[in-house]
Amino acid sequence: MNIMFNNLSKQWDAIKKDINPRLDALFKKSDFIGGKAVGEFEENFARYCGTKYAIGVSNGTDALKLSLAAFKLESPCGVIIPANTFIATALPITYLSDIKFDLVLIDCDEYYQIDVELLELYLKKNRKKWKSCVLIPVHLFGHPSNMKRVLEIAEESDCIVLEDSSQAHGAMVLNKKVGGFGDVSAFSLYPGKNLGAAGDAGVITTNNEELYNKIKSLRNYGSSLKYHYDFKGWNNRLDTIQAIVVDEKLKHLDKWNDMRIEVAKKYDDLLVNNENVITPKTAPYINKQIYHIYAIRVKERDKFQTYLSENNIPTIIHYPIPIEKTKPFNYLEHFNNKKTKQYVDELISLPMHPFLTDDEIEFISGKINAFFK
Repeated sequence: MNIMFNNLSKQWDAIKKDINPRLDALFKKSDFIGGKAVGEFEENFARYCGTKYAIGVSNGTDALKLSLAAFKLESPCGVIIPANTFIATALPITYLSDIKFDLVLIDCDEYYQIDVELLELYLKKNRKKWKSCVLIPVHLFGHPSNMKRVLEIAEESDCIVLEDSSQAHGAMVLNKKVGGFGDVSAFSLYPGKNLGAAGDAGVITTNNEELYNKIKSLRNYGSSLKYHYDFKGWNNRLDTIQAIVVDEKLKHLDKWNDMRIEVAKKYDDLLVNNENVITPKTAPYINKQIYHIYAIRVKERDKFQTYLSENNIPTIIHYPIPIEKTKPFNYLEHFNNKKTKQYVDELISLPMHPFLTDDEIEFISGKINAFFK
């Protein structure tokens, strides 16, 4: 059985009939930079997320960087992120050389989201030492953070909220899709995401017109009018060809997310009696988690992963090294990161994509159950 961790070729099969005429027209017109399709995707994605604006950019990391650069941050600035996230959440603030900042790591809860109780406690003790503060909740693995509490804490502590929605396209909390809760939200459109391009790409959503206009300028060298520069910006534009790809995939996103949810349910049902496996939980405040990653926790993970590999079952560990143990960030303050330190040795991601068959899920689950007998 040839099991794939993710299956992007099936996505292509679903869109190629409709996308090929658009690609043919693109190559005939050759508007590869700033083409009409970029604006079309931005309008469609903003409508999908329920926001006023969307700005296509070069990738998810740049989406975070441009968002931070658009804020009116004062030094010293606090930037607070979850301890259990990809390094791309930590890096962008380091690219803004004119801001003196403290980057702080807050432990996760049992749903792998930023622990809002620890976040509140930390801010009550430390908020006064900064002139400005940015909270970056990460909707990790497709499960939204507790945005009701995050927004309440942000208001109490006078913080800006930047959602990192890179793993949660279409996920819902408080009866609306992620991407519209923060002052700005950053999405990666990396190929493996639930909404993925055919290369690097990203998008930013916001309801703030001033931030929208500034981010549009910052992504284009700091220029809103050709050869006129208002800021020091970057070349972080979304290519037209990538805009076409994600615009076509957007039409299928809800269906594909629902298929992921069905895959997760099947995993849950088949693993429910295995006391050695902790399957993903869904918080009671969630309307829809979309399982970008189906991560389980096990003991003896290395032996377990080797066993699955020997049975032709691909797995990935997200993320094997905590941010505070990486070389660039080994100086960071981390606040009571007990769960992050525990989970980093236990989490392992199983194959997850919309096109997994029942036979494949049963085979994977059967091998997992057999390992622990």
